[in-house]
Amino acid sequence: MDLWSEKGGMTVSNPASVQASYPKRHIFMATLLTFAILALGTPSFAKGDRSQSSEQVTVKRVELRMPIPYPTLRRSNSELCDGLSKTIRTGINGEKLCIYRVCIKDGKEIKHELVSSKILKKPVPEVIAIGNRGDLPSRGYFSGRNTLIMIATAYSPAASDNGGYSGGTATGIKVGHGVVAVDPKYIPLGTRLYIEGYGYAIAADTGRAIKGDRIDLGFNNRQEANNFGRRKVIVHILD
Repeated sequence: MDLWSEKGGMTVSNPASVQASYPKRHIFMATLLTFAILALGTPSFAKGDRSQSSEQVTVKRVELRMPIPYPTLRRSNSELCDGLSKTIRTGINGEKLCIYRVCIKDGKEIKHELVSSKILKKPVPEVIAIGNRGDLPSRGYFSGRNTLIMIATAYSPAASDNGGYSGGTATGIKVGHGVVAVDPKYIPLGTRLYIEGYGYAIAADTGRAIKGDRIDLGFNNRQEANNFGRRKVIVHILD
């Protein structure tokens, strides 16, 4: 049967049969739907509506030369006074070749992993002599010498103990056991000291918080400094 005229109108050859088969509201809804499809046309998708990722992951092989930090060896030395230390040999860093696999996406590194490493040059250990000549000299040795009671704290070569710098002092001596920080107006730099419970030392460093009767005792590592803490000490001026 003919449903549509040339002008878009609807004709039915047997109206009674249509009305018997379909309720009027169904015929009305079908007509609206048909007009909507004709008006809108067939749906189309513009280019790029369907996203297609064009990003690619690039894998590169990268070679890096990395330093190998030198270790420090400490050896007892009876020629040095107790508490003093001396560098016998300066340490030299080694070097190793590291090969990495680096993944790059959209110009940015997203992952890297070590593939292999090879030692090109072994490090040379630093050797430090630690004095062990006696512990506490006789009381007669200090007769007539200046003696001070001071408040002592402790520090190490760690950068966190030295204002962000590692291991240096105001006089250029390396921080360690036997090197202490003082107020130069109270104890001149270069003065030799004996500190009971610590040993022989030399005033070789300064500090912003070290004023008057404050003294900062050097230790070889952060753990030793922490163990010492803060306490009163008797300081004998030897010079």
